[in-house]
Amino acid sequence: MKLEGLVTDVFVKNYDALQTDKRFIVNQGGSRSSKTWSIAQLFLKLLFTEKNCLLTVCRKTLPALRASAMRDFFGIMVDAGVYRVENHNKTELTYTYKTNEIEFISIDQPQKVRGRKRRHLWMNEANEFTYEDFRQLNIRTEEKIFMDYNPSDEFHWIYDNILTRDDRVFIKSTYKDNPFLEKSIVKEIELLKQTDPNYWRIYGLGERGISETTIFIYWQLAENWPEFDEVIYGVDFGFNNPTALVKVGIKDKENYLEELLYESHLTNSQLIDKLKLLELGDAYIYADAAEPQRIEEIKRAGFNIYPADKDVKKGIDEIRTHKLFINKNSVNLLKEIKSYKWKVKDDKPLDEPVKMNDHLLDAARYAVHTHSLVEEPDIHFV
Repeated sequence: MKLEGLVTDVFVKNYDALQTDKRFIVNQGGSRSSKTWSIAQLFLKLLFTEKNCLLTVCRKTLPALRASAMRDFFGIMVDAGVYRVENHNKTELTYTYKTNEIEFISIDQPQKVRGRKRRHLWMNEANEFTYEDFRQLNIRTEEKIFMDYNPSDEFHWIYDNILTRDDRVFIKSTYKDNPFLEKSIVKEIELLKQTDPNYWRIYGLGERGISETTIFIYWQLAENWPEFDEVIYGVDFGFNNPTALVKVGIKDKENYLEELLYESHLTNSQLIDKLKLLELGDAYIYADAAEPQRIEEIKRAGFNIYPADKDVKKGIDEIRTHKLFINKNSVNLLKEIKSYKWKVKDDKPLDEPVKMNDHLLDAARYAVHTHSLVEEPDIHFV
């Protein structure tokens, strides 16, 4: 079966990814980018070229599966003139070709989800699946797992658990990657620029959706740390709430944040012991100014610690002024930055954050903002 001349670059990128040793092939794209059609074409090619192969196409619900990936797959077969009704088991939702078989299943069919092992899996509209859904499918897949989705979720396990892996290929596509798209559809998609900027971001540009109340939008996971120009630290004291310590590495005015401590019920003497183990040297530490006695005790223990400027809005603005990287192992810091939002009144965001799950971010703000105010470190707070 030949598909030459009928495919987009999205098909080519997925086909090329198939030849690599990467397990996960992730297709994030806007509306009508051809990602679903292209993966359907690829699975049809696999059906006709592999040997002794089980392919699985899965979606969250069966009605949605029938209306999307399954419809596209069989539509391509009919258009190519290769569909044979005798090979199609419409009851079991399978199609066979020689020693190969493709099955169409949904998560609401648990006996099939936990059924036979397959060679390759396609998770259609993968952002509909829970992480547990993924885990059950993953352990029964021998080779490649293809995923496609519109990035309408601001936060998702795909971003955290798949895109951070080394064994994945990431393919982003937009409507501009589909040369077969009707001009009327292009026009409708491009109208989103004026009517809904967030929808344009998701369905036009293929970028992750963003809530208007999210405070920190433009940050990146960092796997490799540079040689820093300077290192400082921020501390937010707690007891029932966790005490939080953040390392801030500064390189070319870009900030790299790493969670070093996030622990409840620490006395000050226990905190000092932990600080000693971290070997902070004479680096500047900026701490919650509401706890002057704790700051003085830590200073007497030999640390270069100072009370922080606690202006919340100015502190947030200072962090947002510079490029921001988060260490990928900073689990609690990542949770905080994803859920850190402005308060809302009468459906409008205020210049005040929701005071919840912000201990590490407070510590980071103390360090970054206060250090930016200091021109002569020896006259910090007089």
